Amino acid sequence: MFVNLRAGSITTFRLGLGMWVSVCSLAAADSPTPYTSPTEASYSGHETHSTYIEMPDGTQIAIDYFVPTGGPDDGPFPVIFQYTPYQRSTIHPETGEIRDWGSSRRGQLFLSHGYALAMADMRGTGASSGWLLDFMDELGQDGKEIVDWIAAQPWCDGNVGMMGGSYLGWSQTATAMHRPEALKCIMPAVVPLDGYTGEVYPGGIYLQGFLDLWSGFMKYSQQSYFQPDLGRWPTKPAVDEDGDGYFHDEIPLDTTGSGTFLDEEEIVYADGNPREDIFYHAIKEHLENYDYSEWAEEAFFIDAPSPLGITISDMSPNFHLPAIMDSGIPVYQIGGWFDGFARGTFELHATMAQTNDSRMIMFPGYHSTLGGPFYDYFGEDRAATSELSDGEHLRFFDRYLKGIENNLEEQPPIAIFVMNGEGWRFEHEWPLARAIEQPLFLSADGALGSTLPGPGSDDYLVDFTHSSTYGTNNGNRWVGIGGLTPNALPIRTDQAGQCLVYDSLPMEHDTEVTGHPIVHLWVSSTANDGDFFVYLEDVAPEGESVLVSEGMLRAGFADLHDNNTIIYNSDEPIEVLPKLPWHGYKEAHYRPDILADGAVAELVIDLLPTSWVFREGHRLRISIAGADYPTFRLHEQLSPSNDPDDENSIVPTVSIHRGEAYPSRIVLPVVPNE
Repeated sequence: MFVNLRAGSITTFRLGLGMWVSVCSLAAADSPTPYTSPTEASYSGHETHSTYIEMPDGTQIAIDYFVPTGGPDDGPFPVIFQYTPYQRSTIHPETGEIRDWGSSRRGQLFLSHGYALAMADMRGTGASSGWLLDFMDELGQDGKEIVDWIAAQPWCDGNVGMMGGSYLGWSQTATAMHRPEALKCIMPAVVPLDGYTGEVYPGGIYLQGFLDLWSGFMKYSQQSYFQPDLGRWPTKPAVDEDGDGYFHDEIPLDTTGSGTFLDEEEIVYADGNPREDIFYHAIKEHLENYDYSEWAEEAFFIDAPSPLGITISDMSPNFHLPAIMDSGIPVYQIGGWFDGFARGTFELHATMAQTNDSRMIMFPGYHSTLGGPFYDYFGEDRAATSELSDGEHLRFFDRYLKGIENNLEEQPPIAIFVMNGEGWRFEHEWPLARAIEQPLFLSADGALGSTLPGPGSDDYLVDFTHSSTYGTNNGNRWVGIGGLTPNALPIRTDQAGQCLVYDSLPMEHDTEVTGHPIVHLWVSSTANDGDFFVYLEDVAPEGESVLVSEGMLRAGFADLHDNNTIIYNSDEPIEVLPKLPWHGYKEAHYRPDILADGAVAELVIDLLPTSWVFREGHRLRISIAGADYPTFRLHEQLSPSNDPDDENSIVPTVSIHRGEAYPSRIVLPVVPNE
């Protein structure tokens, strides 16, 4: 679809799908380039320290801090802080080898440029004492106490920034909500706006694949298991009790070989010396932690209470936003097009852009990788991508922690990687003002076109064994949140036989889709309710189908509500942007019999944001499934056993309706070439 347009001109052109439109083009934006800090990498080493910080309630928080050495001065330094539930550092209990942030590649980069580093274990995790209910508000309060403590240290110049992804991104918004004076900026990566649809019930459907994987990992890390064959090392203790300069001998022996010292009848150390057992007692308190999946799998609605009475919504970044927006703290979001939290990245950026210096960069990768298997597919250089990411961190921290005038404010606030197209590009707003809404209608014989079809419907017997996983490790964007990043491209060619499929004609020109595709399905079913999964795919001329985006919805949540209601703890209304379909997800919003007696319901499903070029000769495909097992739990009323092969399950036949009365369609944000 790309044509060359002069800036400011009005031009008519033809979409590859048979529609003529007129657009006003904009001047092309520059693309992001790797940043070179004006402060040279002039520090050659660092000192490492471990200690405890006591919280007001007596909980001991373990922290490592790393101070640059071998440079032009001895500080004090601005500090970059990470706040984690995933072990601030680990240690081999036999060899004493330590893995910590200061010795990592990026840690070395920051240290060499004159930044001190700090990394702390949340209460109930790592070497910290206490117990944990994930995402409880005490964690944010602790974060403020830690930032205040850092700012008071002689090696800190009073300027603190935070960074990190996923839970470490959540910990930044939770800490920033409490407004520690020294916290000057945050750089959260891959974070949802709300935890309910972001990580527990996307579309109102339980994300069991991620929760099972993640909860197991949390147990082993919180209890400091040593299972070297699985890559699990215990947390590094925060105190060298015997003063011999070693930390690994502070870990009690696992004489039974179970992987943990917590089941030992007697606490024994390798050197035989007596101790106060500081590390042991801290880890033992973690046995009181709540298993997130055990209660979340029964929290069917966004307003369902946790064991402490607060809801998932109370525990999410949306709860933190009013205070963050009121503070005006600069925020730089980092996301991945194939991350399960991609919607949240854009919601957080666009919502905070109303009040804060809000920036965002989107990589062509998953939750924990910048590019993964897409490097070769897009011809992207791994080293260049890593260099760009490193540079954006330095650019942001240089500006807001060191006060360096590096023209950050003149740089457009959004950088996106246009997949399968031109690569990196700057944008000034989201959604893109120049994007054109292009509807494609589901038609007879599995066709997808720009013309509204005549009345009819297509029947589909739901296949409970359908799965969106791919690669030899059975990963996808959803289990990738828990660390299982796919090791192959998201090829869906073989899944076509398990879905209801609609294909467009071959593209007449390269066609860029950038934004949030919205699907409208008019459905009925032989069951009273059901789950609907929709996949947007790129089909090559030879027939291979690659996943571009996806979305899902439980039919009982079909009714639409104002998504501003997700921000409720504010004296002034806060508008959640961009404006996307929001289904409320409260218990009062759920209609369990929405499809009873042959009723037809409209489902409006936003697919996860994307920026993808469908090449000339390729087709666009919409695939519809009624299950995605085992990534998502099967509908509890249709398959109480959660077994796709259970003959007692209710396997519905669903009908997708089309025509003027039921215009099932996908609306694509198509971007003309500038």
